[in-house]
Amino acid sequence: MKGAEILLSYMDELQRIIEVINSYIDKGLELFQKAKEWVEKIIEYIGRGVDYLVSAVGGRKKPDHLVESDDYMFV
Repeated sequence: MKGAEILLSYMDELQRIIEVINSYIDKGLELFQKAKEWVEKIIEYIGRGVDYLVSAVGGRKKPDHLVESDDYMFV
């Protein structure tokens, strides 16, 4: 019986350790989600800044060397 009690105590301790590791993994996933949201906001902010800068210097110009699909249509 003593061996069974020792084995059960080891199993309980192992279960506790696994629960702690699981809680750390959950916390890590939450932090990565927040980091992802921050990066998305930063990219959005930079994109708005680039759009503002482009419009301030005259906007985007359509390149003349691009051929549109309508140019290839023959009827």
